[in-house]
Amino acid sequence: MKTNNCRYLLFAWMILPILSFSQESNTKPSQKDEFSASVNYQSALHYFGRTDSLKSSGLFPSVGFQSKTGLYAQGNFIFVQNASQANTYTGTTIEAGYRFPQSTHFSGNLFYSQFLYKDKSTLVQSALKSQTGINLSYLNKIVNINGGVDLKFSNQTDAGATLGLDHLFLFANPEAHSAFAFDPSVYVYAGTQKFSNTYLEKKNLLGIPVTQQTTEQVTQFNVLSYEVSMPVVFVVGKFNASVTPAYVIPQNLVTVAGRPDLSERGKEMFYVTLSVGLKL
Repeated sequence: MKTNNCRYLLFAWMILPILSFSQESNTKPSQKDEFSASVNYQSALHYFGRTDSLKSSGLFPSVGFQSKTGLYAQGNFIFVQNASQANTYTGTTIEAGYRFPQSTHFSGNLFYSQFLYKDKSTLVQSALKSQTGINLSYLNKIVNINGGVDLKFSNQTDAGATLGLDHLFLFANPEAHSAFAFDPSVYVYAGTQKFSNTYLEKKNLLGIPVTQQTTEQVTQFNVLSYEVSMPVVFVVGKFNASVTPAYVIPQNLVTVAGRPDLSERGKEMFYVTLSVGLKL
């Protein structure tokens, strides 16, 4: 499960304002306070393509509230499934923020997320304590351009950046208060990585050449993963359902020679996110 606003798990929430219908207008979202609840399933948990050795999947009941002012809050309750445990509660993520009023060409949000993990050994990203950032999108009829920057806090602070392209195809039936949409997307995720680099260094000690082992702490800003996906959403009345097949390609995995337990584990993988929910 990624921490970037749970983009796939909350896809239905994010586009429902586009799909909202009312008797007064079939093109503008209703301006009112809204509650949402959903159950989400992700077939393979990962953090930018980084995984655990158990090939875990996850179930995420979710509740949320958005004020007509743009302020919002949402929570996800994480249940992990793998070969050694079935539907075990692992933690909760809480996010609060502000969604900017959507104009013809721009949308975005500010957010702060707090991670409350019960079992810190289960999830790859469990070292994270919190995250904050901003996401912005430039919307047009050809291709939407999405970007974001964030800070992730653990025992140290890492910076992240996101850049993506997508195009939303929307098919609406206002009379039936229903709609169908799919959104082919491609994203690149980048961020800082902190690790130790050990090497042999030759020095002169009182004129005598000496070889010694030197360890330094390194911080690099690298591409962490590429991802392509096809979110598909169906909405009828207050009910919504979505399926998001995706393929992630991790990059720049940190490895420690002779210490696989300290090295990042990851590989290219296909996974699916499913969601059903209500918005009131």
